[in-house]
Amino acid sequence: MGNQQNQIVVGTGRGEATVNVQELLTKSWYQYPHLRMLYGWLSVVLMVQATNGFDGSLMNGLQTLTYWQSYFGHPTGAQLGVFNGTQGLGSVFAVFFLWWLVEKIGRKLTIIAGAFIIVLGVFIQSFATNLAMFASARAIIGMGLSFEYTAAPMLVTELAHPTHRAQLSTLLNTLYYFGATLAAWVTLGTLTIQSDWSWRSVSLLQMFPSIISILFTWFVPESPRWLVKKGKVEKARDIILKYHCGGDESDPLLALEMHEIESTLAFERENSGGSWLELFKTRGNRWRTWVVCSCSFLTQATGTTLIGYYLVVVLSGIGITNPRTQSIINGCLTMWNMGWAFWGAYVIDKFGRRKMMLSSLTGQLLLGFLPWTICNAIYTMRGTSGAGYAVIAFIFIGSAFYSTTWNGILTGYTVECMSYDVRSKLIVSQNFLVQASITGFNYLNPVALQNIGWKYYVVIDVIIVVAWVVVYFTYPETSKITLEEVSTIFDGERAKHAILDEDIMQEATKYSADDKATVIERREVASEA
Repeated sequence: MGNQQNQIVVGTGRGEATVNVQELLTKSWYQYPHLRMLYGWLSVVLMVQATNGFDGSLMNGLQTLTYWQSYFGHPTGAQLGVFNGTQGLGSVFAVFFLWWLVEKIGRKLTIIAGAFIIVLGVFIQSFATNLAMFASARAIIGMGLSFEYTAAPMLVTELAHPTHRAQLSTLLNTLYYFGATLAAWVTLGTLTIQSDWSWRSVSLLQMFPSIISILFTWFVPESPRWLVKKGKVEKARDIILKYHCGGDESDPLLALEMHEIESTLAFERENSGGSWLELFKTRGNRWRTWVVCSCSFLTQATGTTLIGYYLVVVLSGIGITNPRTQSIINGCLTMWNMGWAFWGAYVIDKFGRRKMMLSSLTGQLLLGFLPWTICNAIYTMRGTSGAGYAVIAFIFIGSAFYSTTWNGILTGYTVECMSYDVRSKLIVSQNFLVQASITGFNYLNPVALQNIGWKYYVVIDVIIVVAWVVVYFTYPETSKITLEEVSTIFDGERAKHAILDEDIMQEATKYSADDKATVIERREVASEA
């Protein structure tokens, strides 16, 4: 099985004993049978985010359906905010116990539990008879989404082969647009149904990704890091051997990964008390907490909730009031975003996280929201129809820049910044802040658009500038190294001595040198700090 072995290239800009994960494989992933099997199972986990995307696009689409509007009394302003905002309340409630649950029962069972909750919520939502019932269903769905959104990024990040960690963890949130696209075009199709089933039928489809999760997540491998934490070291080793090394016992990556996982967990046990205060106890954890918390807010504050939940209101504000036209624009926008999001997931390791985030924000502001603000103001003050059509173009351009990077950052960049000992707490905190931000903006957006109109976009322009400054001065680069080695960026020399073992690296080099099919190099690879 020598041809399945990983190639160990030691030495990056982060240290002489770090591993360049981009050099581990000599062929594309689909040429390795064990990686095809691993990513086949992980595709089930990636699908959970499609539920969230379907939900967001659904609430946009429902606003174009006359039967939904008539059934619930044509909600606007604060009342419309209730329809969208209550989803976040369920997520906020789940925060109080999810951090414990995901460590107690594991990542897989947490995802499955969330899928069951979503199915229940979707059923109630689809047959709602009044605002209270519909809003309650939205809260239940939000709680289920929080279960999945907590466990899925952890499982993908901790189970993926080191070479593909960034792409897969970023791809998780990218599939938001798959669900959003499905909901947008299905909603367009149901415009022709002349009854309440025009909205009830599309609502029922929201449970489809959750049913897939319930049926197939049982067969997905569990996180090796969680297994080691629970004392199931041999089971963790078997998973890495099978899915990262193709069953090849001589593969140097097996010993390397097991060493880094066990030494990292041991280091964290010695330096962590297990309480929530650990998030602020050390400089490294304070830095992690800042990155996660600021990113959670900024991803929602830079306009995505406005476009994701209130596109119909935005379009109506520039004279686009035909329901079919609104649905077509919504469907085209979600497909457009999905294409750019997939491209971003593909190149995230090539260009690096910081460069992608900064260029995304720059383009989003200068080529998206700023000209959008100007054109919307011109349309409002002068009634120039051309300015209104220009707004649509700038919505597409700004959304493209956002989708390339920021859509995937929450499941890619922030999760790899978290050390294992605080990962569940930070993931739950992230979900809390994301959902609290979504809830807040879902109440704020329709009210602001109704009362101050285009001036609200100026606020978003300022927030994007603030986001750029925050990223430039406080977000570190994490590309090209293993998940455990990211800890050395935040925790410094102590983590380097505990995690990066020169003897292990030399043994891996010697181990591989005995196998003629594996090329071993030791060289310095430049890595952006």
